[in-house]
Amino acid sequence: MRLRSLCLVLLLASSVAAPAVAGGSTGASAGETPAVAVSIGSTSMADGDTYETGDDVTLAINASVGADAAADTELSEIVVRVNGEHARSIAVNGSSVSERVQPDLSNGDNSLRIIVTDDAGNVNSTAFTVRKDSEAPHVYLTSPYQSAPWKPIADGTTNRSRATIAGNVIEATSVEKLRITRTFDGDRSTRVVRDVGENFSVEMTLGYTGENASWSNDFRITVTDEYDNTRLYDFSIDVVDDRAPQISLEPFPNGTTSNRITLAGTVEDEVGIREANLTVTGIDGNVTDTESIADRRTRRLDPDRLSTSFEESVYTLYPGTYEATITATDLTGKQTTRTVTIERKPHEERDVAPEIEIDRDRTVVIGAERLFLSGVAFEGVTERLVVETRRADTGETLDYQVVHSGSRSERVEFDREVAIAANRTDVIVRATDVEGVEHTERFVVDGHTRETFVDEGDDGDTDDWPRVTVQPLQDGRAGTASSAVTVRGGAAGTTVSIPGADGPSAVAATANVSVDALSIDLASDANVTATVVARERSGSPLGAPDGASPAATVTVQHSVAGDAVAGVTLDLAVRRAYLDAHGLDPSNLSVYRRSGGNWSAIGTELVESNETHARYAVDSPGLSVFSLATEPAPANADGNGTAGNGTLGNGTAGNATVGNGTAGNGTASGETGGDGADEPSPPAQIIVSNVTVNRTAVAVNESVAVNVTLANKGEGDGTYTAGLQTLQGMNVSFVDTESVAVPAGEERAVGFTTQFATEGNHTVMVNGTQAGPVVVGSGGGLFSFLSFFSFLSILPLRLIGMALGGILGLLLVLVLLRFVLGKVGGGGDSASG
Repeated sequence: MRLRSLCLVLLLASSVAAPAVAGGSTGASAGETPAVAVSIGSTSMADGDTYETGDDVTLAINASVGADAAADTELSEIVVRVNGEHARSIAVNGSSVSERVQPDLSNGDNSLRIIVTDDAGNVNSTAFTVRKDSEAPHVYLTSPYQSAPWKPIADGTTNRSRATIAGNVIEATSVEKLRITRTFDGDRSTRVVRDVGENFSVEMTLGYTGENASWSNDFRITVTDEYDNTRLYDFSIDVVDDRAPQISLEPFPNGTTSNRITLAGTVEDEVGIREANLTVTGIDGNVTDTESIADRRTRRLDPDRLSTSFEESVYTLYPGTYEATITATDLTGKQTTRTVTIERKPHEERDVAPEIEIDRDRTVVIGAERLFLSGVAFEGVTERLVVETRRADTGETLDYQVVHSGSRSERVEFDREVAIAANRTDVIVRATDVEGVEHTERFVVDGHTRETFVDEGDDGDTDDWPRVTVQPLQDGRAGTASSAVTVRGGAAGTTVSIPGADGPSAVAATANVSVDALSIDLASDANVTATVVARERSGSPLGAPDGASPAATVTVQHSVAGDAVAGVTLDLAVRRAYLDAHGLDPSNLSVYRRSGGNWSAIGTELVESNETHARYAVDSPGLSVFSLATEPAPANADGNGTAGNGTLGNGTAGNATVGNGTAGNGTASGETGGDGADEPSPPAQIIVSNVTVNRTAVAVNESVAVNVTLANKGEGDGTYTAGLQTLQGMNVSFVDTESVAVPAGEERAVGFTTQFATEGNHTVMVNGTQAGPVVVGSGGGLFSFLSFFSFLSILPLRLIGMALGGILGLLLVLVLLRFVLGKVGGGGDSASG
């Protein structure tokens, strides 16, 4: 025995001193060394493998003598070493053995080596790593404040209700799920993040707490790794307020001849808007109108009141200066007021006079005694509009219809049938303005010949067409000037010159850049609504081809179809001192047009260059974004010497257009035309592709998980705000929202949690897509019985199926057994009776 122990010691010393001898004692062949196989559960472990676990493991060790060992050779010992330390020795004999060992492992990586020796002194081993993770992940916050790693998350504060809850995760393996729950005054909101990685970030709405200690946003973060090690963090976040509300206005006219303009904008506050109002003061200093932009609301948790958009009409009926004042108050009483002035310019006729226009294409005699009449009263303010028909020979009234009465309206459209005589009939349309003055449009029709506009020659309706208006807009952006352009009654084959003879001196002009004139060659009859924006370098960076140095940009955001425009010319002027200050030579500048995502050079002529200005005449195939710039650097030019796929890199169209312009203000609708409009980045098209619930039968106030899939079918990345609502009958309740970034062509999952306070059938809805119904019971009867099986929700479907299959199989066996016993047993009767 001593000799055997001495051989083992020498053998071990040899394996440590000379690890390059991979089999056993010196001189032993590979076939003589013992064979060793180790497995953990169903996983076989080879040299260098790594096995991950959340607990200690049991090693199944199978060893046998070498295939070429002497016939009388037997195994002698199995040694288990953990992290270089001796853990277990097992004396064995025989040519093959199987042993099970459960070594003590520390948390983290454990190096295991299994050594097998035989009584001939041969040795073999296998080494691998067992990564044990029995410790739950750690979390620390990076937003809205910083917490300390490895410690509980302390309470904190933030100065906004819409907060980003972000942090980092410390975990050796992987985090399977992180759940964040916020509770405020009974309202609960939950976010679930899966496959977390090393960090997380979610948007959540918090309630305003202020100085009241009874209000608190209570948070619980639950983080679970892949081995179900779970750690909880409980903390609270107070929302304080250190800023007053902000008011932003869209561009609106500096001066107008219209009786009404639309004042639009946004009121925002980081905590919440209590109320916001618009007050209009007339030319005499008296208040003429008061409108509620946001009605009074004092809820401390109200996601809808962090930002409120408005679009209100301001009536400017008489020449003079009007003031519009927007006042916004937040939840803490902080108030912001912004006042703007609007100059109402005199109308060449009556300032409140509406204009009546009969649609001559749609107005037709449809029968011997019926006329279809179509038209509109516009420009002025109409309080009442009536249509009357009279017999031309006797003056007898045949029909009298009130189209509009009571309210003041800037535009009254009418389409209706009226009675006429079998012969000549007078048709009279009367519009009454706010001063009680009637304005009349009349014409004659003939029921017998079915002719409209009798006794009128070809020039019977020749007002000055087309009608062109240019309204300068107030634009607060540095180095930017905007104007709203409208063209009504443009005829095919004509050229519309903007501005008109009685219009302003320029279409749009900054201190250094001026669009003096814009001419549009129309290929078809068209009305044009456009916003023209001129920008110089003092504002945001300008768009230009790659490698070019821009002096100015002109953006025309319009509503006319591309095939309706045959060509465009621009007269562009730039101050010489401005060009000199930026080192730009007027003769080296050309205009480039943005279309199809690319810049291309268009016809540019320097028609005048003197000490004060440089003037350019520009020919373009259509309306678009134009850049006055130097020639692009050769490295970025294509074979034609013009920019290829130059991007808007240092100045996007978004910075050069008037956003959200409204038709009421005379600004562009925000839609661009077909050919010639600057093409934006590829749009996102995000939809709710699926909504599911994890439970369809619950008790009152039991939690239901709502899983949502968002799919981006578009070509561009985008962000989508998913809003969860619950429905019971006609009652709709808002639950929560979450904004999710969805890359183009991909899907993202969103998780919500909700509960129901009343019994009955409920439905959940996310942005119009419904799931359910969820049947809510009191907790007894059938629902109590069903809730017994709720534990199955944590099991894989395959295991549930196997279990149900086993139960059904057992029931079938019992039925067959009962049948057999019934046939062969009972009263000694035979099966045949």
